[in-house]
Amino acid sequence: MSDVVCAGRRLRFCAAAIWALAVLTVVAPGRASEVKAAPDTAQVLVITGTDPYLPAFVALDSAMRAAVARNYPRPVSWLHESMDTTRLRGEPGPLLAELLARKYAQVRIDAVILVTEPAVDFYFRHRARLWPEAAVVYHSVTPAYTHGRTFPAGTVGLPLAVDHAGTLELALALQPGARRVLVIAGVSQFDEQQLAEARPALEKIARRMPVEVLTGLSPKANAERLARESSDTIALYLSVFRDNEGSVHTPREVLKTLAGASGAPLYGVFDSYIGHGLAAGAVEPFSARGERVADLLLRAMGGEFADGAVIDTPPKSRCVADARQLLRFGLRTQRLPADCDVRFVEPSLLRTYWWQMMLVALALVGQGLLIAALLLQARRRRNAEVKLQAQRVQLLHASRLAVAGEMTASIAHEINQPLGAILSNAEAAEMMLQAGSTDRAGLLQILADIRRDDLRASEVIKRLRALLARHEVERRRFELNRAVEDVLAILRAESRRRETPVDAELVAERTEVVGDPVQIQQVIINLMLNAFDACADMPAEQRRVRIATAVTRAGVELTVADNGRGITADVLPRLFDPFFSTKGGGMGLGLSIARSIVEAHGGTITAASEGQGAKFLVVLQGAPPESPAAGQAIGPTTDRS
Repeated sequence: MSDVVCAGRRLRFCAAAIWALAVLTVVAPGRASEVKAAPDTAQVLVITGTDPYLPAFVALDSAMRAAVARNYPRPVSWLHESMDTTRLRGEPGPLLAELLARKYAQVRIDAVILVTEPAVDFYFRHRARLWPEAAVVYHSVTPAYTHGRTFPAGTVGLPLAVDHAGTLELALALQPGARRVLVIAGVSQFDEQQLAEARPALEKIARRMPVEVLTGLSPKANAERLARESSDTIALYLSVFRDNEGSVHTPREVLKTLAGASGAPLYGVFDSYIGHGLAAGAVEPFSARGERVADLLLRAMGGEFADGAVIDTPPKSRCVADARQLLRFGLRTQRLPADCDVRFVEPSLLRTYWWQMMLVALALVGQGLLIAALLLQARRRRNAEVKLQAQRVQLLHASRLAVAGEMTASIAHEINQPLGAILSNAEAAEMMLQAGSTDRAGLLQILADIRRDDLRASEVIKRLRALLARHEVERRRFELNRAVEDVLAILRAESRRRETPVDAELVAERTEVVGDPVQIQQVIINLMLNAFDACADMPAEQRRVRIATAVTRAGVELTVADNGRGITADVLPRLFDPFFSTKGGGMGLGLSIARSIVEAHGGTITAASEGQGAKFLVVLQGAPPESPAAGQAIGPTTDRS
């Protein structure tokens, strides 16, 4: 049955050749002038025994043309003929030779390049009818094909360098634990030649482990078989141009199908397989073969091989691997030779996104510098705030000392009164003792008076010392009414000296606030002294200052009012500005300091003029119910005032 099919295909092949010959007989004479090339143009005819568009031949042909263009001084006209014996079974005979002879009858062929064994056989069988004077270069034939053959002078050949042994050695290096070898091959002439070339290497490895050859299976059947394999199998893919069903395939496309399903890594010997499912192989680069063919062609056209036939040494195979397949099957690249060409390595993140990462790095550096600058600025600001706070504390202390200086006469009078009373009582006791009086009750009364006056003087000094001494700022609960009472005791003598009575209206409710009682007392003293000054120009009987406390929804309020000359509308907005004063010799810091103290305590201070007299209102936040008991410190105490 197969002989009948082959005979039928040969008949169809011959019929096609006869029809083409008849057409050329009519057309060729009229087009002969059109195919003639310029006298200085070299014309090279490439005859391919298989499909000329196979990836391997396309890569080889491109490299060959590029090398000729670089190294040959004359233009080259490339002509192509394909026998494609892979698809068209049968032996091309005299009819095809006659067809080509008539087709190129008016064309000068300077050189002929023969690709694969069918093209070589055909040409040398019919060379006398075709182009016997042309230089001939043949390539992509097996080394066994050239053994024992005699080629005419002017012929140079470049056999294939198929390194099956080197490929199997790579596989064993990558899979030291492999237990079997599976070989995939087709049934075309080229497939059978590849299997024959591989047999010596397979027989050698068969001494170590079982070797199974799958010949002529369809791509689907091969894929199903490989899917059942595991990583302890070495799968050697040769080529599948044709299967047992007569279907013709492209070996690289078959490889893609097998690689997608295979449970074992695939190895091969052709450069065109790399990148399409092959894990590794000892391959001959087709670009190097194309450049070698170009070199042989130019040398042949130059007459270098005119005296005899030459078979050149093919380029050496070298290790090539696909990093993606190695990663897929967990094969370590460290087991490959040091000079192995590992392709398709996933670039590192830095290599892929180097400029983006550079921008990120610059941004991070800039951000780091900005953060460092901000931290430095914050540190400088904190230092400035500490210095400012220290200066503020010094200013508050100086302000209290200035107030004390202003009240020196009153303070002296306040202390002299109990001291004078003590002196008088001491003199009375002395007189009684000198007179021999033993009035025990009288002496006890004198001693009690002395003790009372001493405590009175001591209390005045104690209050003044608490007000004037440098102390650490406290944040504690205290009664505002109690602070007002202490201030009134200090200013009692000043009130009498200035003949300005003070009306105290202290609310009966608890007036607890959180803060520094000394600083709040300083505010009250400043407001009271200003009120005394405001009443100084008034008649004595009209002078009066009122101080009051109250508890409202806004907080604990403190009011200091006088019935003095009042505050004009143009002065009122600037009243709390530093160094602004309505007094002739004033420095203008009293009210400014008072406002800074109140605001530091989270409160507010405002001023108003009611026609005659002025009123200052201080509102402080009341102490929360859950706060510690009155008098207990709250928070750290760091400043001194």
